Amino acid sequence: MTHEQFTQIYLPLSGKMYALAYNLLRNREEARDCVQDVYAELWNRRDTIEPGKPPLPLVLTMVRNNSLDRLKSRCTQADDETLETLLDHSTVNQINAASDLNAVMQLIDQLPPDQQKVLRLRTIDGLEIEQIQELTHFSRENIYTLLSRARKSLKELTAKL
Repeated sequence: MTHEQFTQIYLPLSGKMYALAYNLLRNREEARDCVQDVYAELWNRRDTIEPGKPPLPLVLTMVRNNSLDRLKSRCTQADDETLETLLDHSTVNQINAASDLNAVMQLIDQLPPDQQKVLRLRTIDGLEIEQIQELTHFSRENIYTLLSRARKSLKELTAKL
């Protein structure tokens, strides 16, 4: 596979790759690193990849696996740092913020799947409406409607708490 073929096939997938990595990792820098690692691995394996197969499933699987490896690595690092973190007094505020964020994420999980997807892509991932259209294949109006309904549902759910 030539450099031109590689860029034509795989570079247009970068938005979807980043969105998946960010949805799993919840960290912009780490998601970018993940995408770069996958591109490097794809380049190294370019001669062994079957040319007739669609690239998206392969790429998304590689991103998912790389992200999961990063999460596992994060967990082992977290175990080592747990004791040090507990001794730090400023972590009380961080723990409260994390629990608030966790509560919001649990509320988002209660929304219908389409509302969850669009809300996460827009508010958490920071994607523009056009990018969400490309990823979800929803119309612009449908995206705005889903966002509005999701926000309204979240307000109602938080009012119940």
